[in-house]
Amino acid sequence: MSEKKPQRRSWGDRFSVLDRRVERWVLLTFYALIITTVSVEVLRRFLLDYSSVWGEELSRYAFIYLAWIAAAAAVRDRAHIRIDVLVNLGGPRVRRLAWWLSDIATLVLAIWALWLSLSPVMTSLQFGSVTPGLRVSQAIFLVAIPLGFLVVAGRVVQSMVMDIQRMRRGQPPFDGNKLFD
Repeated sequence: MSEKKPQRRSWGDRFSVLDRRVERWVLLTFYALIITTVSVEVLRRFLLDYSSVWGEELSRYAFIYLAWIAAAAAVRDRAHIRIDVLVNLGGPRVRRLAWWLSDIATLVLAIWALWLSLSPVMTSLQFGSVTPGLRVSQAIFLVAIPLGFLVVAGRVVQSMVMDIQRMRRGQPPFDGNKLFD
């Protein structure tokens, strides 16, 4: 009997696994931070009749980061909200064209929004604005928006590269992971 040697993963596969794991852990960390902070603040407010200034602010900014990272994950998995009844009536070519148009439109929007969202960050850095509760630079939290659009743009490019690879192998386009059936 000959034993099969385990297949070695390519650098692209290793990066993809690492990419997903890091993304999941970051999402979990922000989610746990929100749950913990809100729970502590509720207990403090109703049991001790005292609440902190920074609790609401920390959970709000953690939620903003969580939302942008989750948006990028949804773009990667093509699990964002969409209506694809007409696209599914067509064959693989129609679906591929629809995904390409969607990806191009998303990429243009992400780059445009990235450009627009840099101005508030630069203004905050220029004038040294701080948050009222945490007393840290507001730029740390404002950078969530351009960072989110940058990651979304990167995910769209990853999606487009994956579509090209699938097309070269003669496979139909990736229709995404469905949240509901």
